[in-house]
Amino acid sequence: MNRPTSVPHGRSFFEHDPRLPVFRRAFVEMVGTAFLVVAVVGSGIAASKHFEPQQLAASLMVAVSIAGSLVGLIVALGKVSGGHFNPLISFAQWLNKERGTICTVAYIGGQVVGGAIGAILAATMFGSAMRTELVALPSVGGFLSELVAAAGLMTVVLGCARSTKWETGPFAVGAWLVAAILATPSTSYANPAVTFAVIFAPGLVGLSPLTSAAFVLAQVAGMFVAMGIASLAFAEETPVTD
Repeated sequence: MNRPTSVPHGRSFFEHDPRLPVFRRAFVEMVGTAFLVVAVVGSGIAASKHFEPQQLAASLMVAVSIAGSLVGLIVALGKVSGGHFNPLISFAQWLNKERGTICTVAYIGGQVVGGAIGAILAATMFGSAMRTELVALPSVGGFLSELVAAAGLMTVVLGCARSTKWETGPFAVGAWLVAAILATPSTSYANPAVTFAVIFAPGLVGLSPLTSAAFVLAQVAGMFVAMGIASLAFAEETPVTD
């Protein structure tokens, strides 16, 4: 059986017409992810300059910047592409047979490219050097932190997409991100495109390639946890028999 070429209406928050050309939707995903990463990297660089001794203030600055930018981008561009800006969402939809293979590959490709562009733009704006060093893998706690952060984010995304109030999804995602950034030791990247992009980023949010790869694995594991939660929570009701 062939996979459908698009997700049913409402499953991606504001995606209005999934019949739009794939190139157009993937382009929007690239642009949105680029702007998101500019906010991620730019806020990290700014926080490291202004609040380096004050970790809580720096974390709050980054959390508000990321959450605010993501909510705004989803509301502004979600009508065209669904406002994923995160490969986990696109991949989960493909696994659930809610999005076609070509569209999924185009979305993820656009997100990864957009993320790299955003990181380089932000670093260039601030005149900061690229981060390229190789370091050891993250701790078990850091790996678990990203798994939990991604599982929580994807639970919110999948739950809101199936909710009768799906239009509130962007704000729920933003609220979760603020909480997760402050509550997790990894500061909740929870997005493979962003996690790859910050290899090129200096400042508080920069990661080494090895740490980035480990975090992406943790995020994918978290996605599967969230899919299991959503599958059980939103399972089709069946009549009770004696």
